[in-house]
Amino acid sequence: MKQAITKMGKEHFLSVMFLVGACICSWSQTQGFKMGLALEPNMAWMNSRDYEHTTDGVRGHFGYQFMADIMFSETYAIGTGLHVFRTGSQVDYWEQTNQDSLSKVSRDFNNQYVELPLTFKMRTKEIGYSTYFGRFGAGLGLNTRREVDESRYVGYQRTDGWQPVDNPSIPAPDLEAGDHTKLFRASMIVGLGVERRIAGNSSLVVGVTYNSALFNTHKNVEVVKVDAAGVPRGLAEDNVLVTEMKGQDSILALSVGVVF
Repeated sequence: MKQAITKMGKEHFLSVMFLVGACICSWSQTQGFKMGLALEPNMAWMNSRDYEHTTDGVRGHFGYQFMADIMFSETYAIGTGLHVFRTGSQVDYWEQTNQDSLSKVSRDFNNQYVELPLTFKMRTKEIGYSTYFGRFGAGLGLNTRREVDESRYVGYQRTDGWQPVDNPSIPAPDLEAGDHTKLFRASMIVGLGVERRIAGNSSLVVGVTYNSALFNTHKNVEVVKVDAAGVPRGLAEDNVLVTEMKGQDSILALSVGVVF
């Protein structure tokens, strides 16, 4: 059933991409049109919106994109294309393994997305050989790869009430096969950059883009609520509280490419 839903979601995403592509081709017959390719190294991280799990560190990743600008005038355009990138970071949280144990879990996410961006692009007129631009918009991404390295250990056991485990054995991280990331990713996109004309209609493009998920990235993950010190709440009352994990991923990307 899950495979059928995933397949259906991917088919709908591809249909949307085909429709947008057809609109771009139709528009380009009557309007100015620019296309290009760019490489995009990025820094990715995750944040916590439930404040019950913690995130740790920034990860370096690599991506690329096909760029297409539909020109309304010399200074305004609609930017779209196809963007392939990775996000991810480490998250740490407490999980109720069963009725009598609580486990400390660390997961290092590595997700790959294929995104269809749609942005409004504002450009200056050419100054010397350079044109400066800013853009703002949204994107719809499809998760095409989900990898999680996980380590976990039992930190509390219930015998006569909840008791911490002395000297718990902490295993090395290992690849975990669960489905913990949502299939679709809606994002906010903000960017700045410059185009430097090099020959004819060809330009070198350098830009910086901030891309952040708008909704919860995690799927079907429950975490134990913790106090300010990170200790599970409700241990003394024998009433451990759980909630849904909520958080988003973001990237800050450097784009280097050529447009024609």
